[in-house]
Amino acid sequence: MRYKYLSYEIKESIPVYGKRAMVNMNPVRSIKDGDTANVYEFTMQNHWGTHVDAPRHFFDKGKGICDFPPDHWIFDNPQIVEVRLSPGEILTNNGWKDDIDPGTDILLFRSGWNNFRNEEKYFNNNPGIDPSVGTFIREKFTNIKAVGIDWISVSAYRKRDLGREAHRKFLNPEGINDPVLLVEDMDLSAPGILNGLIVVPMRMDVFDSAPCTVIGRFDDQDNNFRF
Repeated sequence: MRYKYLSYEIKESIPVYGKRAMVNMNPVRSIKDGDTANVYEFTMQNHWGTHVDAPRHFFDKGKGICDFPPDHWIFDNPQIVEVRLSPGEILTNNGWKDDIDPGTDILLFRSGWNNFRNEEKYFNNNPGIDPSVGTFIREKFTNIKAVGIDWISVSAYRKRDLGREAHRKFLNPEGINDPVLLVEDMDLSAPGILNGLIVVPMRMDVFDSAPCTVIGRFDDQDNNFRF
């Protein structure tokens, strides 16, 4: 058994939806300046870096990050779906929906877009997901608590109206069955057989959504996956 991070480090310059952004990281205390310890303060938006969208992102009366119990963030039956998506392409239900295990509790779409994370198209011409995918998953696979993607957002930057509707289909607290959380900007490049993962969001009581650390558990057997 081995463990890998499926989320990205927060760095001073990171890709965010539509642009590159600077995370302000400032030393408050510094040993080299004569203080007894190092302390930093930082400023960033809650949808920067690997993060999880909860229903309150689009619905004021929906659950926020702190409204979920600890076990909601533990996934024992992940399933990875391999997809190929060109810039701006919208993922539909075609080509993968018949392969989903009914016991899946988090569905991960692996596209290989992690390879473009340092390029402009990663944040300004990214693929997206069609609203029908959210409807389909909520209707047919009630064990799925979350969907994760290895590109920057469920919303294609150049088709933002469609992307907003896709978010609503996944997150609507009044939709059919339970809302499906969205983990965006994941690193799914690790080879091996993923058999579990945990999502650890930053718990701020007013947050609709939050940056998160994702840790995957892999079997020792390597399936030699490579993009």
